[in-house]
Amino acid sequence: MKQPLMDANRPPHVSFEDCLRSVAKWSRANRPAAQWRSQVGPDIWTVRVNDFPEDHLNTLFVNDEALGNFDDWPRQWSRVTAGS
Repeated sequence: MKQPLMDANRPPHVSFEDCLRSVAKWSRANRPAAQWRSQVGPDIWTVRVNDFPEDHLNTLFVNDEALGNFDDWPRQWSRVTAGS
């Protein structure tokens, strides 16, 4: 019996909790839907700022897939702004 072929271009699943514990360096993105962007390995992470306080403050996306919502910026994530 043959095994089904896996899509070699599909990134492995990353858990939201693992992302929050990972080290990431963020830069400003000039898109209203994603204010922060980071390249983490082969993946593109983006953070959208939501309509707080009705929603959580932020949503994390990995390769345009929403992984989860959070309010506090993880301590191991650094934000770089112009002139920093």
